Amino acid sequence: MSSELAEAADVVAREIFEAGPAKAPGLSLAVASSEGVIWAAAYGKSNLEFDIPATTEHLFRLGSVSKPVTATAAAKLVTSGVLDLDAPISTWLTELPDHHRATTLKQLLTHQGGIRHYLAKDFDITAPGGPITARAYPTNDDILALFIDDPLVAPPGASISYSSFGYSLASIVMEVASGLPFLELIQREIAQTFALPSLTEDAPLTVLPLRASGYMGEFERNMVFDQLAVEARPKLTDGYINIPSSNPSFCWAGAGLLMTPTDAARFGAAHLASPNARITEAERKLLFTPLTEATSNSPRLGLGWRVDTDKLGRLRWHHAGATAGGRFGLVIYPDLGLSIALGSNLMVSPGDVLGPASRLADVFA
Repeated sequence: MSSELAEAADVVAREIFEAGPAKAPGLSLAVASSEGVIWAAAYGKSNLEFDIPATTEHLFRLGSVSKPVTATAAAKLVTSGVLDLDAPISTWLTELPDHHRATTLKQLLTHQGGIRHYLAKDFDITAPGGPITARAYPTNDDILALFIDDPLVAPPGASISYSSFGYSLASIVMEVASGLPFLELIQREIAQTFALPSLTEDAPLTVLPLRASGYMGEFERNMVFDQLAVEARPKLTDGYINIPSSNPSFCWAGAGLLMTPTDAARFGAAHLASPNARITEAERKLLFTPLTEATSNSPRLGLGWRVDTDKLGRLRWHHAGATAGGRFGLVIYPDLGLSIALGSNLMVSPGDVLGPASRLADVFA
């Protein structure tokens, strides 16, 4: 790569890092083609208390970018004959409540299962056991108890209603069908197949070298601790607090994974049609052929991926994620042969991930 390209990318990346209503402590970005990583850089701090600079080796929280990882694993299971996306999920989960029995895995992975998303009650710090992120989930039944008996927001297949709980249910189906715990399945089908050594779960008690520390700014602090009087809320230091310990084991599939943006860019690039692809043409068609129409709240959806065009009319496959202590984006430009990933350790920064990805695509196109 020429020094001119690297300098142009650095200018864009630094503007992304400095922009927005809130600045993340750290930001890591990467661009890859089917031949490998073209460019990667990191800015700011991965840890404020120990003043540790962010590097391209640091792991950032994927948030909902976990969903296309899960969907690609599902496509692999279809190829191996383990899953039928159009079969009712009661084929594998025989004791489901009646309102879920006819739901298909394809509906769950395209947010058409009618399952609710998070509500304020899920994050009530005064609830027994605290918010859902503070509880333990030793069994799948404990996860299902969070939502499985709740009324559907729409009949399955009737409309798009974004739901991370829908992905939790999908992951349990994948477990039963494959006979493997979901996280082992992700290691086999994605981490190993795509050669992504950094891909792992954001387990709060596990010692994970190079996991970037997560932070909240004033906005997130006030959102999470809105039940407390202002004077009782955690004190900001230079604009930040540490995120509370968070256990995402109820939603590994939808928002609970970690990866370096460098590996994420490689993961995206491995979906491109090339001799180095890690998916088949049939899997590519399954993942990226739109299965829904665009709505006011959603672009067209493939299997776990959003499918649309940028302002210049360039086709893109993408997903973004936002979770406590993390913001992530993964955007694939198939016609340009580019995959662009970025991750930060603040939920609201950068607020827009598609614009920055488009700007980096301009540099490397």
